[in-house]
Amino acid sequence: MDAWTEQVEAISLPRLDEVGAHPRPSNVGTSYVEQEYHALAEEQELLWRAEGEDEARPYGVEARGLDRQVAGIDFLLTQREAEVREAHAEYQRATQVLGSYVRRESGGKLRYWICWPILVLGDTAGVWSAAIINGDVPYVAFGQALAAGLAAACAGLVGSELKDIRMARTRQRDPDSLTKEEQRYRRLFVPGGDGLGITKLMGGLSLLVALLVALGIFALRAGIEGGLTGLTFGLFALATAIASGLLGYASADEVADLLGTLAKRVRGAETHYLELTRSAAGRDKAASEEMARSIREESTYRAGAAGKRVDSLSWQAQRRNPQVFGHGFAAGEQSGVIGRRSRRSVSA
Repeated sequence: MDAWTEQVEAISLPRLDEVGAHPRPSNVGTSYVEQEYHALAEEQELLWRAEGEDEARPYGVEARGLDRQVAGIDFLLTQREAEVREAHAEYQRATQVLGSYVRRESGGKLRYWICWPILVLGDTAGVWSAAIINGDVPYVAFGQALAAGLAAACAGLVGSELKDIRMARTRQRDPDSLTKEEQRYRRLFVPGGDGLGITKLMGGLSLLVALLVALGIFALRAGIEGGLTGLTFGLFALATAIASGLLGYASADEVADLLGTLAKRVRGAETHYLELTRSAAGRDKAASEEMARSIREESTYRAGAAGKRVDSLSWQAQRRNPQVFGHGFAAGEQSGVIGRRSRRSVSA
């Protein structure tokens, strides 16, 4: 800009009483000077585009090198997208069909997972302390105590089976009365068989486990601290097993568990999909392609600007030689004699 300013300041316009304008002679065609600068302008455009291509080449190569990896990610994204859609559709369908059959309150499952470990730890602590007092190695005693605590707590898991059987009876429907959507969850409305006998067997075994744990703790404590203490801790163990059964019964809800599983599937599908969208390969390829495009576009603009600048030098050379080219074009002509076009504009 400073150089252009100096050139403008060097231009001297004649006084009005001395003005005398002469149009470009009609017999003057395209001079060598004009051709020279036209060629220089074309050279500038090619040079700038070549320089832009040179600067963009590393980014283009990097983007091309990621093509196969990005293609694989795009394929997986398509599959994951279908999985997300399917998971959402299944969850919404199940909620519409089975939502009215949910009987567990919103915090019931959380309460179960908080209380059940506490019951296990309660029985474990009672057996562990007695075993240590009895002289057992602490870490060996802990394993035995934990097994006993789990046995007492697991003995109450049959409570959830009893609740499921009761709720299944309330939902039981005639197979012919089920709608098309309800047929997808037929097992919830039409039990496959009478599982009451198996449940009774499991209930009996659970009761046996609870009694054995209670007797074992009674014997261990009674041998160390007396019969009353042994009875106390034995009853505690039995109460733990019963409490576990009541807790399982209160929190059991087969329909709510199914909806929870489907909701978890939706969250998992969404997580996997978003992980793929954040893939570094796709991000790097997009950044490289954008950088290469921007460099080439900038070079194109600079090429055009450089060509215009050299064109202006051609006009400047003609302006400084009015004795050959005159002071301008005759009235009615635009950019030269009508019909005349520069070689560069023709080639463009």
